[in-house]
Amino acid sequence: MALIVHGGAWAIPDDQVAAHVAGCAAAREVGWQRLQAGGSALDAVEAAVRVMEDDPIFDAGTGSVLTSAGTVELDAALMDGRTLRYGSVAGLRRIRNPITLARHVLTGPATMLVGSGAEEFAAAVGMPFCANEDLIVERERQLWLEWKAKGAAPPPASGHDTVGAIALDRAGNLVAANSTGGTPFKLPGRVGDTPLIGCGLYATPAGAAVCTGWGEAITRVALARRVVELLEDGISPQEAAEAGIRLLGELAPEGRGGVIVLTPDGTVGLAWNTPRMAYAYINGRGEMRSGV
Repeated sequence: MALIVHGGAWAIPDDQVAAHVAGCAAAREVGWQRLQAGGSALDAVEAAVRVMEDDPIFDAGTGSVLTSAGTVELDAALMDGRTLRYGSVAGLRRIRNPITLARHVLTGPATMLVGSGAEEFAAAVGMPFCANEDLIVERERQLWLEWKAKGAAPPPASGHDTVGAIALDRAGNLVAANSTGGTPFKLPGRVGDTPLIGCGLYATPAGAAVCTGWGEAITRVALARRVVELLEDGISPQEAAEAGIRLLGELAPEGRGGVIVLTPDGTVGLAWNTPRMAYAYINGRGEMRSGV
């Protein structure tokens, strides 16, 4: 068994580093407990990502960045490496834990649901709703007000706190998951790499990858699928992660981001070209680490 999580690749401010590392460690702990109790990799990544969605330090669920309209819009996805089943949601405004809705989609009649259709499906499966205002924290409201006061320039081409997880369970299955509020001051309706298969995440029996950073560049490169292809070619997880980030910079010079990787033997890989990326993991040898 093994589990790795990330809390976003970007210029994490010095005064937020400790909270990011602690949040990732807490998510790792909850996901690991699920695995130790016999839970599936799907159970573990959902539990881990929910911890980060509920932690206001991260740009996922509560605490997400605001759109240019001053609202929160959330995206999330999961992919099962054994079956290649995939569930994703985008443009959610009233769902506190998008990762759980994405899991319902994975086991339901579609692969991706967006906006009002996704929220109608949420109601059908009994998920609770919240007010959009409930997802907004004072930190992000102040940043939005400052941005508006400066003339509401185009959204910055930078990553933020997308969160993600990959788990390996006792049965040897890998599942990848991620969740985000997107980039600061994005256009309403904007969707980045996070909920897109092959871009923000990908998983096969050979390995899994989850990406974070500036979604437009990651999507154009289809970064997650490229990294998994390297794993399928026999490249080690760490080398695959580093090669993927190099490729991101080469093919999309403005591309900034990070990637986490996990293989069926419990080996992890992680790389980023941003100032920091928050992460925490426990690998197949029981080694536990966290940092930025």
